[in-house]
Amino acid sequence: MSGFFDHNLWSLMLGLGAGLACGFLNTAASSGSAVSLPILMLVGLDPTSANATNRIPVLLGALTASASFTAKRAIHWSLAAKVALPAAAGSVAGAFAAEHLPTRDLGMVITGALVAALVLLFSKLKQAIEKASSDVTRFGPREVAIFFGIGLWLGFIVLDGATYLLLALTLGVGLNLVQANAIKSAVLVPTTFVAMAMFAYKGSIDWDIGLFMGAGSILGGMLGARVATAPRAKQYVFVLLVIVIAAELVQLALHYIFGLV
Repeated sequence: MSGFFDHNLWSLMLGLGAGLACGFLNTAASSGSAVSLPILMLVGLDPTSANATNRIPVLLGALTASASFTAKRAIHWSLAAKVALPAAAGSVAGAFAAEHLPTRDLGMVITGALVAALVLLFSKLKQAIEKASSDVTRFGPREVAIFFGIGLWLGFIVLDGATYLLLALTLGVGLNLVQANAIKSAVLVPTTFVAMAMFAYKGSIDWDIGLFMGAGSILGGMLGARVATAPRAKQYVFVLLVIVIAAELVQLALHYIFGLV
């Protein structure tokens, strides 16, 4: 575990900004980790530590959202438990894989995940999720396998994992968006917690920057909730995400693929 004075003020403020971006974007739109994860690497954390530390704002955001849905009695807890069990098991396996993957290889995987995040922004998957509805709820061996696979990704990197959860819950299980969002938030709590516990045991989490990220995530969530209700807000957030992710992709590609920076 690093000491507080191992980081200068600039690094800690960037950590705060990473959490702010993660909380804000996850609330106002999505893909918060697509910004916060590369920012942590920019601060100087290696890909393994950045991947581990990024779980702090994700967990805080999921807890906050779950508390809100619980207060509104919007979470179908028996179904949430069925989804959480295979997803959490997959998350343990994914975190184990992330801990044992060489740093450079993990950096390249993160770069690839950012490409996937950028592609998803321009796809029609999210429109399909928003329009999904069904009178029949499905949950069998196929869904167990799907959520185990999504759990693997959540434990491994988490980036865009929430989108994959929504996709499976709406188009696979047959829930509407409101129901799926509530269960998604509840499932993110145990899947993030078990992965975070493994990373903490291995000493991969930078708790100093992580605490600043957590504070930023709470503030970002509050700001995101306000912006999300503003006219054309998501259009501006979309443009911001595209610009930031594209710039980060260039930097990461130069570093991990071409070895120039």
